[in-house]
Amino acid sequence: MAEGKRFRLFPSDEAKDAPKESPSMTPGEPNSRKSQQRPAMTRRDFLAKSNAGALAVGVMTGTGFASLVQAEPPQAAPPADAGEPVKTRRVTLEIDGKRHEVSVDVRESLWETMNYQLGLSNSNLGCDRSQCGACTVLMDGKPVNGCSLLSARLGRGQKILTVAGIASGPGPAGLHPVQRAFWLEGGFQCGICTRGLVMSSYALLEKNKNPTNDDIKEALAGNICRCGEYAKILTSVQKAAAEMRGERVSYTAPLVVGEEPRAPAAPVEGAISKQFEFARPLGTIEQYDDLAMELRDRPGIAGISGTERTITPTWDPKVLDEARVRQILADMGFAVKP
Repeated sequence: MAEGKRFRLFPSDEAKDAPKESPSMTPGEPNSRKSQQRPAMTRRDFLAKSNAGALAVGVMTGTGFASLVQAEPPQAAPPADAGEPVKTRRVTLEIDGKRHEVSVDVRESLWETMNYQLGLSNSNLGCDRSQCGACTVLMDGKPVNGCSLLSARLGRGQKILTVAGIASGPGPAGLHPVQRAFWLEGGFQCGICTRGLVMSSYALLEKNKNPTNDDIKEALAGNICRCGEYAKILTSVQKAAAEMRGERVSYTAPLVVGEEPRAPAAPVEGAISKQFEFARPLGTIEQYDDLAMELRDRPGIAGISGTERTITPTWDPKVLDEARVRQILADMGFAVKP
């Protein structure tokens, strides 16, 4: 085969390859029809035009996209005699064996009621999301999170138990074995989680006085210690269990008993009591405890109660007046609102 010669299968191939000339074109004139051809339609152009056409047809014929739009059914109007929604409820809370009559907001948690209304600093608030267990109390013997349990749902005979209700008496000697073990074995560091851990441990040991470490871990799974004292927490629960079984227990730290707790002050005739609101709320309930301890030593102060937000001193009007009480609080660094 000669070099450069094409091999054709069919005779018609030559005709196909030959340029077609228009009748109006003279032989040898370049074909100008190619320059007049429409540009190729892209896939994007095709989809855009086809969708636009489908939408136009659907709207004109009452089908397609327009027919799929349905009006929302009209909402039923509230009854004409419907009153304002209930915002508060009167409940009777039994906490540590004592009954408390209180009006609560329907959105109010048990922790808020105990601290802000009843002045009971018996549980700490950690995450306020039912994730850390710092606010754990017992409800009919079962651990629950006080930060998410609504007070308005209570008041039906439930028995609430806190760390203040498990001690048998005043002072270190009156502590429950769980409380004593956490103290003397160092099952705490910052203390925020301790009350919740004590209550969860108490609930466990009330049912199982010979728990394994796995039993303890399971019972305390809802309590978080951000300081990481888990090894000492396990030891504390094990030694508390041994003491509850009647065994002789030696703790890491010795029990140091200081002066006996002071007897309650005799009631003062004509004493005045008033609630004040702190100009700046306290950071923790422990800060209030320190303030109350120091304030009780001031002459004329007959009693003290309160929360992180409020303080209610009782004073002898023969020794103090309201202005002097306010000045004492301001001098201590805890000014109150007018």
